[in-house]
Amino acid sequence: MDDTRSRLHSLVSFVPARLAAIPPEEAGRKPASSRWSPKEELGHLIDSAFINHQRLVRGQLEEQPVVLYDGNEWVRVHRYQERDWGSLIDIWRAANLQLLAVVDAVPEGAWGRTCVAGGSKPATVTLASLFEDYVKHLVHHLERIGLSAQDLAATGVSGNSQGYPEKAAKADFPIHELILRRWSPRAFDEGHPVDRKAILSILEAARWAPSCFNEQPWRYLVFDGSDPKALEQARGCLVEGNAWARKAPVLLLSVAHESFSRNGKPNRHAQHDVGLASENVVLEALHQGLATHQMAGFDDGRARREFAIPEGFTPMAMMAIGYPHRGSLDALPEKLRTTELSPRVRKPLKEIAFSGKWEAPYA
Repeated sequence: MDDTRSRLHSLVSFVPARLAAIPPEEAGRKPASSRWSPKEELGHLIDSAFINHQRLVRGQLEEQPVVLYDGNEWVRVHRYQERDWGSLIDIWRAANLQLLAVVDAVPEGAWGRTCVAGGSKPATVTLASLFEDYVKHLVHHLERIGLSAQDLAATGVSGNSQGYPEKAAKADFPIHELILRRWSPRAFDEGHPVDRKAILSILEAARWAPSCFNEQPWRYLVFDGSDPKALEQARGCLVEGNAWARKAPVLLLSVAHESFSRNGKPNRHAQHDVGLASENVVLEALHQGLATHQMAGFDDGRARREFAIPEGFTPMAMMAIGYPHRGSLDALPEKLRTTELSPRVRKPLKEIAFSGKWEAPYA
């Protein structure tokens, strides 16, 4: 049971980014008129999470409760084919987190309790077998959606993926899941281009960042491969230590407008505000299933010349964007593999937050 529980925890952490990498148009495409689209497959998995959550709860509170449902009819009633792909991914994750909250709290002796489950052929099953079948059923439908058996097998049963690592932060206090999951990878899936709509959503997130006097001093140069020469020029601006980033399918260059447009006076907050916008870029990219890595290591003078950046605008950072490396990390060069697997480290809160005066720790 512990292995199955760990497997589901790993899948809930690992799968949303893989699903987000599927373009919405592809998610809505039916492989045949009689088959579900990926949207409908995922909708079915949402229904499965909700119905099995109910079974696990009622199975502990009632004597052999009967909890049945018709998968096809539930998919039809919910109209999953018409729903937003990103929203379905969020609902699937939330539903499984709720199910896991129950699973993690089931007393060991309660796993032998029973309920009546199934569709057209109801059967009496233990809560233990119900949960194990739920995870097997989940993996089966994820494969039908398009996730590879290799990817799903890489999650293992210990929660430690042998594929691309989900290095969630071990926060001392509760913070949002997107912030926990954000880190700066260096290995990308070179053969997986980034959809233009995803890039536009990322830039839209930057557009809505806060700024001093609502100046919005951020500008972004986008190198998405639609102009191969420009992308190669951007890659050429990277220092040798960032050569790994030349394999990313997209580069962004953030630029700060150093004066206020309303009066021409210097804006000493401009670079700070560009940082705010770029964090929006990073978080929205993560939500889209993308990996990002910001870099100071580039030739800003060359960037000015290559891309005709005018005076009064300062190049700030180059950002590599792409889908995460897929498959085993053993395929990566040893130095890069070591870097990708290295633990995330942060200063303790007492070193960065002070109460009333400098170096008086806020605690």
